[in-house]
Amino acid sequence: MTAFLLVHGAWHDERCWDSLVPELSAHGHAVHTLTLPGHWDRRLSPFRVSLKRYAKAVCEAADQINEPLTLVGHSMGGMVISKAAEMQPDLFNHMIYLAAYVPPLNRWTQVCRLTFGDRETQLWGALQVNWLKFSSTIDPDWATNIFYHDCAPDLADEATRRLCRQPGRPMVELMKVTQERIGSIPKTYIECRQDKVISPDLQRQMQTNMPFERVLSMDTSHSPFLSQPAHLADAMHRAVAHPKVTIEAIRPTFSTSPADEENASETFAGAL
Repeated sequence: MTAFLLVHGAWHDERCWDSLVPELSAHGHAVHTLTLPGHWDRRLSPFRVSLKRYAKAVCEAADQINEPLTLVGHSMGGMVISKAAEMQPDLFNHMIYLAAYVPPLNRWTQVCRLTFGDRETQLWGALQVNWLKFSSTIDPDWATNIFYHDCAPDLADEATRRLCRQPGRPMVELMKVTQERIGSIPKTYIECRQDKVISPDLQRQMQTNMPFERVLSMDTSHSPFLSQPAHLADAMHRAVAHPKVTIEAIRPTFSTSPADEENASETFAGAL
């Protein structure tokens, strides 16, 4: 079995994975998480938090895991895992981008540039920017709508309370990844078709930024680790068990209804 290292996105910390971890563990995988530098750590100035610092923390965590490792990035975490894999590609056997930003190979880009290209995102209405502290937060009144609209109310409320200040520098910092380094690692993209933060259209555009061995599709919000953790764990398990299925062969739909769940599982199995 492979181990997983889960990297959260902006405004979140490692607790966002709490519902997913036991589901992945039930498949026999070791699961590791980390909170990125500057998230809930008021001692660290937002001005000192960078993508490179994020990526270094990921590489340091990965270096302590002595088994084949799948690196997972959600949302902004897609840029973080890309930077980490570019720095030390030998640490990772597989990468999974979960409703995540994907930088193009061999071209400079940044999170905000990719976001500005998303005409359907609802993120801007929720964003509260503190220019003096070079950071941002999410308006709690908007959080459920943009992040957790298909989650149980108690889970959405708890997740909203856990949101933290996001340092600004990683959102504007330029980065570039190359075919020679990150390009050698097999990759899976899991798109979320009800996503209000990174629209499905942008997710599909970004799937052309790098070669993906497989693309899976979930009928969820931006946060399937909360709304459908069992289905997400199943998708991630299958991605690493059968990493060479082509994009065209499989684009399963996951739903919360029992009938649709059974049909989705059959579709998944049939494509394999």
